Amino acid sequence: MVEESVSLSKKFAEKNWPIFAFLDSHHPDIPEPPYPSHCLIGSDEGKECIDGFLGSYGKDGSNVFADWVKRNQIKQILVAGICTDVCVLDFVCSVLSARNRQFLPPLENVIVSTEACSTYDVPLHVAKTNKDWVSHPQELMHHNGLYIACGRGAEIASEVIFE
Repeated sequence: MVEESVSLSKKFAEKNWPIFAFLDSHHPDIPEPPYPSHCLIGSDEGKECIDGFLGSYGKDGSNVFADWVKRNQIKQILVAGICTDVCVLDFVCSVLSARNRQFLPPLENVIVSTEACSTYDVPLHVAKTNKDWVSHPQELMHHNGLYIACGRGAEIASEVIFE
């Protein structure tokens, strides 16, 4: 996932295409059940919101991502990231809803790269060792995230071809 994301980013940069990236950073005093503490502000794992679209809203009501789409006249986006079934899926669903409500002109297509996304793995035998953990089989949940994104209107791409 990381290697593919880096490769895609380099190709976009070579073509001078716009790139928008999120940095996940959470406040230590704001829990996000059922997830354990992760990506705490000031740590090496730094984001702010599971859903990057919602996390892009400022106090003044503006949305940095929506403004970027409009300013750059983005007609399609390619989504890469982690976790496929959490952050990626939430972002994709929010973007598709905003697009459908015509809040993101001229956005038309939301494409999710299967190879540039991934999710975490908590096998059942590991989850059983802690009452606060839930089993999260990586491959199944990755595919579930992609399946739901597709059902909401995203295009799913196993390969990105630059012509």
